[in-house]
Amino acid sequence: MLMQITEHVWYMPREEEHYRPALGYVCSGPKSMVIDTGNSPEHISDMYGYIRSQGMPDPSFSMVTHWHWDHVFGMSSSPAKSLANSLTNERLINMQHWDWSDSALNSRVAAGLEIPSFAESIRKEVPMRHSFKVTSTDISFDSRINVRLDDLMIELHHVGGPHSEDSTVAFVPQDKVLFLGDCYREDIYTGGGSIRLGELKLLLKRLETFDAEWFVPSHEDPIRKDDFMKKMNEVTAIGEVVGDADELTEGKDRLSAARKRDLTEDEIYYVKRFVTGNRYSFIHTKFTPPAEEPVAE
Repeated sequence: MLMQITEHVWYMPREEEHYRPALGYVCSGPKSMVIDTGNSPEHISDMYGYIRSQGMPDPSFSMVTHWHWDHVFGMSSSPAKSLANSLTNERLINMQHWDWSDSALNSRVAAGLEIPSFAESIRKEVPMRHSFKVTSTDISFDSRINVRLDDLMIELHHVGGPHSEDSTVAFVPQDKVLFLGDCYREDIYTGGGSIRLGELKLLLKRLETFDAEWFVPSHEDPIRKDDFMKKMNEVTAIGEVVGDADELTEGKDRLSAARKRDLTEDEIYYVKRFVTGNRYSFIHTKFTPPAEEPVAE
């Protein structure tokens, strides 16, 4: 189903059982745009079905928030003109040469290049992969591009962050809605999940600048901006106490001593992420400062 947030903005809720992220939909007049293209051709097909069932127009544009498979595998089944940050598109072009057979997935898992649970999800969500290919986008941009839908503008901003260096958000100023993708989440491909505090704090400063009322993450429910920032400030507070600790025991001891109590499961979760981030502190986000603002129509 499609859930409406504001006058022009809808989303299809996530399905964690199938590792389907939420997909966004923005519509104004005869034009519309889908935010992320899903984890499979079937996922994006379901999105189109819901759009058509409500008598709304097929997407004129699609964008992807970052290169991870669950956000891009449906692109080849969407006829919409596609957009992505240039870093994302570089990844997609590289992925076009990958073999997605079971044996190839097994080899990448064995080499530490793919997460076992993701490989299993890919097998389930895209069972017929003998001719499957990842698609690159029609339009790429470095730091920002605006997309016009009739009298509505959508701003795409490259923001980086701990999850993936190419992370891009989609902002609908008129409706004050910001689609986050996964930009604030941990880096799942580094050490089993890591957050580098400096990257997270810089990202949050960028997100704070958007005049939004609603934030729409890919793997959580939509949340008010103030509630999101409060939650993330609590996370960064954990990172501040963990400091430069690169061993889990040390990180837990520091936070437990600072809070004078045993830690909750959530606190231990984030301690692990920051400790792992310290171990991989040599990895830095490639962030391009804002420049020109081209418009796609």
